[in-house]
Amino acid sequence: MRSVNFDVIFGKAAPMILCSLLTLLMPTGVAALEWLDGKVQVHGFAGQGATYTDHNQVFGSSHDVSLDFREMGLTTSVKPLPNLLISAQGLYRDAGGSDTQGVRLDFAQADYSHAFLDSALVIGVRGGRVKLPFGLYNDTRDVLWTRPTVLLPQSIYFDTLALRQGMLSGDGGALYGRYTHGEHRYGLEFLTFETQDNTGGVAAFWTGIPSVKTAAQGNFGGRPAFIGRTFYEWMGGRVKLLFSIVDIERDFHSSNAIYQNGNTKITFPLFSAQYNAEKWSLTAEYGWIDSQRSGYSPSLQNFPTWKQNTSENFYMQGEYRFTPDFSAVLRYDVLHLNREDRDGREMSQMTGGMVAPHRFYARDLTAGVRWEFARNFLLAVDYHYVNGTAWLNEKDNPTLNNPGTSSHFSLFTTMLSFRF
Repeated sequence: MRSVNFDVIFGKAAPMILCSLLTLLMPTGVAALEWLDGKVQVHGFAGQGATYTDHNQVFGSSHDVSLDFREMGLTTSVKPLPNLLISAQGLYRDAGGSDTQGVRLDFAQADYSHAFLDSALVIGVRGGRVKLPFGLYNDTRDVLWTRPTVLLPQSIYFDTLALRQGMLSGDGGALYGRYTHGEHRYGLEFLTFETQDNTGGVAAFWTGIPSVKTAAQGNFGGRPAFIGRTFYEWMGGRVKLLFSIVDIERDFHSSNAIYQNGNTKITFPLFSAQYNAEKWSLTAEYGWIDSQRSGYSPSLQNFPTWKQNTSENFYMQGEYRFTPDFSAVLRYDVLHLNREDRDGREMSQMTGGMVAPHRFYARDLTAGVRWEFARNFLLAVDYHYVNGTAWLNEKDNPTLNNPGTSSHFSLFTTMLSFRF
């Protein structure tokens, strides 16, 4: 019997159609598929989004309402021993020209933990393709239910710059511990991993050469990257305080004559705080990316901010839960690619005016609502008013640096998601 190729028959609509079939076939109220008294579980999710912008483009041709925004995942977990959990997730995500890589392995990890002091202290190790612990949302951001809005704050959790996959997981191992004392809970985790250099826009981020047409070609190497995260929780999460840090060094080995070999060092510390009351939550995160680059091209050495630069990344967010199923979010999100040049004028002058000032900052005022109208279904709607284009993707916006490109734009995005 000949196999059926859904992509040939339905084109780019195939994932969306399969997503719709999945939601129809699964009965409402199903929490998970389980076998062997819950030792084997299968979870899944599927979401279809729609995006509109009045200027610029986000997730495809959003001037005409883009439907090129969908995500699906299937997660399997096995617990062969009481202290051992083996899990893996396959992920499909289509986000227009900025992030369309088909089905991929998101994570596949083994997690072993042991409890001490009457379970007050838990120490564990995790290895494989592991989720990267960073900030409040990074290691859970792949499911709409775990995000406060359709798009997370783009100053920290990059989606449109195609850095998302490189930030989600890496191949390595982690050591972690948690200690609970009364209403206080402390945690610490360390992770070393190999970065996914060839995914999305990661290579352009390492080299500091964002242009699609002149992107450096070659291979990356160097020592494993490092992530550390520590947290404190009070009263079961009413108060959360976290500090995360990423430390990466990559050596670039050029494979063409346009660029030379190079080296990049990235450090990204992030402070996070959250207060959760019965009806409302307040959240804030503040960090900066310190980057140092050498090599690549002699002409780039003329730009001091390319050789050494420090960004500014932060947001403030409030959530209010009208009912357990309906909530609203208000957020102000800021990204300055150089915290000493918040309006981008000096960095634009360094390029001879070839790059507009608005490419070096983005200030996003967001309002959103979420409605879980059935146990397995969630509808989220966001409106963004953005001043600046720093987190827009050049694949979706090849004329961003042209004169007359709008520095202000409105973004309306919605997503319907199903999970089991």
